[in-house]
Amino acid sequence: MNRLPPPVTILVTGFGAFPGARSNPTLEIVRRLARVRRFALLGIRVETRVLRVEFAALGAALSAVIVETGPRAIIHLGLAARRKTLCVETRALNRVGRLRPDAARRFSAHAIVEPGGPAIRKARWPADPIRAAIRAAGAPARLSIDAGDYLCNQALYLTLAATNVPAGFIHVPKPARGGQPLNPPGLSIAAMARGVEAVIVLLAARCRRRGP
Repeated sequence: MNRLPPPVTILVTGFGAFPGARSNPTLEIVRRLARVRRFALLGIRVETRVLRVEFAALGAALSAVIVETGPRAIIHLGLAARRKTLCVETRALNRVGRLRPDAARRFSAHAIVEPGGPAIRKARWPADPIRAAIRAAGAPARLSIDAGDYLCNQALYLTLAATNVPAGFIHVPKPARGGQPLNPPGLSIAAMARGVEAVIVLLAARCRRRGP
């Protein structure tokens, strides 16, 4: 009797609210992804978490969720309100801005993520195919070499240090609200969720081909 292979676990995280963004669309995106039924049919287990936007707590929170879920791949999501497309980040820098407070109204105590760490850590995932998958799902996407200097960049940098599994970050723009025209067309929360759904399916297939 043939046994079905174990499901491929993909961790997807979003962030909560922070100063300047009382409503973070990544929270709704991860909620939608947690309800996608076809993942089970495809042998994918999606673990979703929402991270607090707090400099001091982020490292421990990431370590705990990675140990808890044991993912084969990791997708972090964050808001970049001034961007117009989904941005597939290709690297994280060892830097932290000290001019913007976190959700606890505290500023970073340090200007770098990791003392003695490399200046750059490259995202550990197939950026070009991911961009293509998002576009095929109906959402505009581009590659980015600048994950910023806030907690999004910090999350990617720390994750790349903590695990060797495929991992990266996608910045999402601010979605249209209350009947406002979409600019660019198609960037509703639903469209962005479909784009990330396509990335999950792509990464799961690649993980399965590589084996345990």
